[in-house]
Amino acid sequence: MVKGWKIVIATMIVVGAIVLGIGYVEGLTEASIRLAVRATARISCLLFLAAFVAAPLHRLWATDVSRWLVQNRRFLGLSMAVSHAYHGVTIVGLHLVTQGLHPQINPLAVLGYGFLLAMTITSFASPAQAIGRRAWRVLHIAGMHYFWLTFALEFALRAFENGIYFGLTLLVFGVMLIRLWPQRHKQSKSLRPESVTE
Repeated sequence: MVKGWKIVIATMIVVGAIVLGIGYVEGLTEASIRLAVRATARISCLLFLAAFVAAPLHRLWATDVSRWLVQNRRFLGLSMAVSHAYHGVTIVGLHLVTQGLHPQINPLAVLGYGFLLAMTITSFASPAQAIGRRAWRVLHIAGMHYFWLTFALEFALRAFENGIYFGLTLLVFGVMLIRLWPQRHKQSKSLRPESVTE
């Protein structure tokens, strides 16, 4: 099974080929760019969810797949960054086609890419050590939940317009349930009264 940096390289090649293929087949039009925007967003979401659910899924249900996800979580995150970089390029292209050289800036998108850049940089040892473990943890937890919320809202708003978005919405919320389940189970065990025989 593909692992490590090969995942990132494969993502770079495959997503790049998808974007170029759409442009080649459909031509460089607003419709084709919108198709590329949607495709890269969905791929980014799947890669993000794979990294987001890895550890809690393995704690809940240890399998070869969950073990692979945990072992390659960092590279899945970096692959998501690669896919979302393509997504950013397609969005810029769409703005140039529809709004010219003076597109409107979306502050939430800027914040998202700020998180993405910071999380990507601190996925490497030296920058991670430079900011410290606590700051690293705060950054990555905040960034992951920001992306989860972004995907959840974007897909949920379109869930009843397109079956693909309905399925993705269920997947996004299902992953969050998996993340919350081990924590809730652990809390319920800690609150359980001790037996009188103990």
